[in-house]
Amino acid sequence: MTTIAWDGTTLAADRRISSGTVTYSTTKIRRTADGRLIGATGDYGVCSAMLDWLEGGGARPTCQDSERWISALEIMPDGTCWMHNRDSRWRVEDGFVAIGSGRDYAMAVMSLDHPASVAVEVAARFDPGTGNGVDTLRFAEAGSEADGEAESLVKLVA
Repeated sequence: MTTIAWDGTTLAADRRISSGTVTYSTTKIRRTADGRLIGATGDYGVCSAMLDWLEGGGARPTCQDSERWISALEIMPDGTCWMHNRDSRWRVEDGFVAIGSGRDYAMAVMSLDHPASVAVEVAARFDPGTGNGVDTLRFAEAGSEADGEAESLVKLVA
């Protein structure tokens, strides 16, 4: 349960993970050493393995348990977006995309030309699996530096 959105410029993700009825905060998006942006949603144990695999290579994590699912986004430095699930990968050719339990809200918000960060904030308002703030990552524009670590936005839609 989460929401991760890419608007063609910014990768945004909420910070909520849960264990039963307790929620915690964590960062779900990363910048890899070679400059890609990655993020994963689903069962957190599988998400962590998927992010580690996308970041460093090795064997692709698999999950045969139908109760545990995963979806991930991999954004190349040229802006090309790849979506991964437990056993496949495909290129997303749309200008924006969202994954996770709040994806429908996020997609609707981005279709109205709002940025990914706002899309995740709105998703947090309506999706109980999304919340605890928003992290964002983006690529450097000519003449500027890229974001360092994920930048936390604590403002949520009222």
